[in-house]
Amino acid sequence: MVAVVIVYHNALSAYFFDDDFQWLVTSWAFHPGQLVAFGSMSHFYRPVIDVYFGAMTPLLGGSPLLFHAASIVLHTATVLVLFALATRIGGDRVFGFVAALFFAVQPSDIDAVAWVGALAETIGALFGCLSVLWFLRWRDSGQRRFRMLSVTAFALALLTHESSVVFLPVLLLSDWLIWRPEPWRRPKGPPFPADWRIFAPYAVLIALYLALDLWINSRNYVVSQGYYTFGFHIITNALNYIVGLYVGRRDALNYVVIVVGVIALLVRGNGRVRFATCWMLLALAPFLSFNWGNTSRYLYQPAIGFSLLLAEAVMLLNRPRYRPVLAVVVAAIAIRFGVFANSNVRDFAMRTQVYPEYLAKFRRAHGDLASYSVVEPDAEFAKLHPHQFANAAVQWAYRDPTIQIRPYK
Repeated sequence: MVAVVIVYHNALSAYFFDDDFQWLVTSWAFHPGQLVAFGSMSHFYRPVIDVYFGAMTPLLGGSPLLFHAASIVLHTATVLVLFALATRIGGDRVFGFVAALFFAVQPSDIDAVAWVGALAETIGALFGCLSVLWFLRWRDSGQRRFRMLSVTAFALALLTHESSVVFLPVLLLSDWLIWRPEPWRRPKGPPFPADWRIFAPYAVLIALYLALDLWINSRNYVVSQGYYTFGFHIITNALNYIVGLYVGRRDALNYVVIVVGVIALLVRGNGRVRFATCWMLLALAPFLSFNWGNTSRYLYQPAIGFSLLLAEAVMLLNRPRYRPVLAVVVAAIAIRFGVFANSNVRDFAMRTQVYPEYLAKFRRAHGDLASYSVVEPDAEFAKLHPHQFANAAVQWAYRDPTIQIRPYK
């Protein structure tokens, strides 16, 4: 928790950024009925985020500081859940601590925490990790309450972000590679779980969700305008994302090491290693088809698998005579990640200042505006920022959704 505060405290000085303003402005008109108005939807179906902004915007008074503080609290909660999950996976609190620490200070995914509008990644991962944790506790204890909690958390993860579909194979792998390694738990017959019916509730939920989400997403501009396609960029995106997780160089040597390393981990690794590697790759899969380049916030869930994998590597030093070395290695990695992450957060906070500067300039130029006013855009600002963001930012600044900036030419 201290590491999270050290890394992300600069986010408290950040302002809102880009599509934050659209979420904030649309929250004024939020009504529970819109969550089921499927026919009129043309954006991603994320009702949990709609509810979040609908509730938090009036509750926090629209304060950027409080919104950023809430995002840091959500990240801290995810870190603590990962600590519990990693402790169960590794059977050791030291392993759990190391994995959670590495995830807490991961520098590649800071947008998911520092950028208010990207919190779907954080909340989706939080619910998904809870689902896996409670699933393993149900398998360990047989208590039905953990089963119900796991299925509920899984449903909430799906309703938060579409990438949460990967938690179904993660659950399958957790049963196969984490819960079953003990000989007395291995079923006779095929190596994959023979009692596949335990996953029926999750499969039903994901089938219903995909039927709805794919229908809605087919009208989304990301799909209709060709920003999400198949091609060679999927491979380059994957390699660059993995390089970003360990803050390496984007060159041929690193790419070769990644390919050879991943294959070796999947073929020769133990159950925990294969589970962590598969989690990282599965979490990357939904984002690899975007052809607009890599995006920091998409690494939030892959960073969980990577942190588990890195913890497994350093825990090879968890022997009585090597524990001082283990402490030094863990500290060195955490400090390296933390330095990069702190710098990235600070840079993001500085980038957000373009909006308060623009809005102050806009107010000096236009003064008070009546409702339904239509004003000309600022040419210099229009060169760098899309119309929909500038328009929503002005509406937010004036607390009036009827004010419009003319579309850019």
